[in-house]
Amino acid sequence: MCRAFMIAGTHSGAGKTTLSLGIMGLLSQKYKVQPFKVGPDYIDTAYHRYVTGNFSVNLDLYMLGEENLKNLFYKNALRADISIIEGVMGLYDGIDTTSRGSSAHIAKLVNVPVVLVVDASSMAASVSALIMGYIYYDKDVDIRGVILNKVGSERHYTLLKEVIERDLNIEVFGYLPKDVELELPERHLGLLPVYETENLDKKLEKLYGYIENCIDVEKLMNLTVKLPDFIEREDRVLKEKKVKIAYAYDEAFNFYYKESLETLEEMGAHLIPFSPLDDERLPEGTEGLYIGGGFPEVFAKKLSENKKMLREIKEAVEKGMPVYAECGGLMYLSKGIRDLEGNMYSMVGVYDFEVVMTKKLQRFGYVETEVIMDNVLFKKGEKIKGHEFHYSQIEGFPQNPSYAVSKPGREEKWECGFVYKNTLASFVHINLYTYKEGVKRFLDKCLSYRRK
Repeated sequence: MCRAFMIAGTHSGAGKTTLSLGIMGLLSQKYKVQPFKVGPDYIDTAYHRYVTGNFSVNLDLYMLGEENLKNLFYKNALRADISIIEGVMGLYDGIDTTSRGSSAHIAKLVNVPVVLVVDASSMAASVSALIMGYIYYDKDVDIRGVILNKVGSERHYTLLKEVIERDLNIEVFGYLPKDVELELPERHLGLLPVYETENLDKKLEKLYGYIENCIDVEKLMNLTVKLPDFIEREDRVLKEKKVKIAYAYDEAFNFYYKESLETLEEMGAHLIPFSPLDDERLPEGTEGLYIGGGFPEVFAKKLSENKKMLREIKEAVEKGMPVYAECGGLMYLSKGIRDLEGNMYSMVGVYDFEVVMTKKLQRFGYVETEVIMDNVLFKKGEKIKGHEFHYSQIEGFPQNPSYAVSKPGREEKWECGFVYKNTLASFVHINLYTYKEGVKRFLDKCLSYRRK
């Protein structure tokens, strides 16, 4: 048995992220907490790491598949005193109308109890009817209790707790009062990144006080899950770290899956972080580059002014160094980024196109990708799963597309995954844990680069 539970919401905006951060952070003062996030989100997981000190693990059914997802959950849960999964959207909101990939689906897959977060503002006895609907919609989901959010007063909470326990016979673990100071600022991709949130420690300190006084965390600690026999335990011997991979990690680039980085390390990479914002040189002995997503458009001026790093990366690409870039990384490798005011900021210039910011979401959601040209990760004919989420679009003449991309179940297709020498840049985010052959191919290319 291990201690674990999921915090899920009745709907997006119910307060599950605030409560997840508060409970994770408070418990981290005494215990080793392993955070998880349902879905492909990068920003919430950065907050998880901030409050617990531990990398959060994404449990995304579409990109991982059932067996990979279960292995990742149980393997990481074994490392911790308690595991807390933050859900996504509403409890039953998934990839399609069958709730596939939803918080409820993941809770059933890994057999964890659910704590439902309910926005109880302006409600009385109706709260029982609302919760009852979630309980009976799928009785196989183990909803063990609720936490009430945006409660008007202690008297309001007492009333709500009385009717829920009377009508539904489930636990009410506590509540959070309505307090605008607890709200986290948002931007176009969700929460404002943790690097940019002002007065975050002050907000968290106040949140922890509420959690300690208004929620029975000891009862939450009693929620457990039985470990199955099949789990992948920590008995693998890591390969010799023989390939030096530099990966961009700073305020502009920080969208990485923990499992992607671990897979690279397990297969022989020595990962070295560097900052395109602040560093003038790549780390000594770099044999490959990984540039993840982020918000380069927010830091475009500073990135553009770091001419030495722009030149360093361009020269490495021209020499044939293997480079893999996703979304923000693609933007950085373009000729330049044009912001909403029309200002143009020069970037690395590997590709002969500009990336222009728009006020409209250009691509959003899961994608299926067929590889139509060999690249440093994949061979022609392979199929990969990922997701796109960006407000930017390409203007110019992109050449050598390696991906034919489509939305699951739809006929529309578009090209992405642009190849130049040993560089692959795409708007598509993937989880490298699912594509170990691709990781091996990338590392082999890095070794070939070293020999040349």
